[in-house]
Amino acid sequence: MPHAGGQRSWLLVAGVVSSAGGMTVVHFRLLGSCIISYSVAENAKTCYSLAMEGYLPRITEERIARALAQFPIVVIEGPRGVGKTTTASLFAKSIVRLPQDLGNLRADPEGFLALLEPPILIDEWQLAGTDFLWILKNLVDADPTSGRFILTGSVEPASYGPTYPLTGRSVRVTIFPMMASEIAGNGSGPQFLSRFLDAPPAVTAGEIGTFDVTKLFTTGFPAARALPDAAMFLESYAATVSQRAGDEGRDSTRFYRTAQVLATLEAQAVPDQRIWEAADINKATWKKYQDLLARTWLAAPIPAFSSNRLARITEYPKRFLVDTALSLALAQVSEDELLRDPMLLGRYLESYVAAQLRPQTASLRAELYHLRTSGGAHEIDFIVDAPKGVLAFEVKAATSVTASDAKHLLWLRENLGERFLKGAVLYTGADVRPIAGNIWAIPISLLD
Repeated sequence: MPHAGGQRSWLLVAGVVSSAGGMTVVHFRLLGSCIISYSVAENAKTCYSLAMEGYLPRITEERIARALAQFPIVVIEGPRGVGKTTTASLFAKSIVRLPQDLGNLRADPEGFLALLEPPILIDEWQLAGTDFLWILKNLVDADPTSGRFILTGSVEPASYGPTYPLTGRSVRVTIFPMMASEIAGNGSGPQFLSRFLDAPPAVTAGEIGTFDVTKLFTTGFPAARALPDAAMFLESYAATVSQRAGDEGRDSTRFYRTAQVLATLEAQAVPDQRIWEAADINKATWKKYQDLLARTWLAAPIPAFSSNRLARITEYPKRFLVDTALSLALAQVSEDELLRDPMLLGRYLESYVAAQLRPQTASLRAELYHLRTSGGAHEIDFIVDAPKGVLAFEVKAATSVTASDAKHLLWLRENLGERFLKGAVLYTGADVRPIAGNIWAIPISLLD
């Protein structure tokens, strides 16, 4: 039967429980949008668990569940407003909300937390200060049972002091803005990267349609998706993050302008100097802003790939903001402008692809890179460096693809040898077709 608690509505759903040695042993696993109780014991029996009504499953849920089964503390990080607290609440038996509960937490942290049933979610933990992490360290050193605490926060502290207290006691899980598949309600199913890694794509012919450019303006921030003017929300979001710069003694107006410059440089591999000159700031100020952009997750640059098999590779990161619609709003780029300028459209298509690949790459415990040789002779938009090998992708703002569009992928395959698993030209057309061996043309829409 349904149960309402605070702002959450819950439904009882089927799960499993097990008995061992006369004791009931319960662990947690996520299945779809439901939290399922489970045990590795063979004598599993049916029980009930809870699921949030109207909740859209997230790709990170499985990783959170695995982390809680292995570590006493799980730190869930990511930009403000991407649903960290909502997702973490699925796993929590108790919730400490800061700053509301800050008085209790400061008065007697050990005693207050001892009254609560784990897993205990501590929301916006950074408001308690980094010294609070030393208290958690002592608690989990005394009782290292897995799944005791979940920490969520939207701003990484500027410093943790001489050492990080939770080393070896915690694991970090990042939640990014929602992917298109999550918005469609398919966040719990197999995603594009895992499907592509496991099997060749099914070849098609005669499919009709092209990529819908309006998807670039659909933000992954849950609160803004239903708004009639998401751009207004996104500009306000960036202004709120900029105010953080003011709180830390920096110029919030210049910080906002720097974010706008980054938005205009979306999907370009440029040196830092290009940014600070365009933003009319000096190098020292840029370094401070760069730190805050990283700590607030507003910027999400993709680093350059390196390999001893490849020579003369540029080290500049490719610049991205964390959400394509946010970047378009700050750059003040309209749909008409994108449709009139194929090169501009190509850059923001790259941004869209990056937003789909980031969470999927993290779920595979892989790393996301770009590659560009000095002078630009060869350039690969995205490289997924997974434990099994490398996947590589080129993005084209075109409805058809020829073999020449895969020339950089062919070059990479030749140089990486067996390390190169598969590659694809992601384009705005509708058909999947082979190009050369383990390289295909794949519609961008299949990333949804």
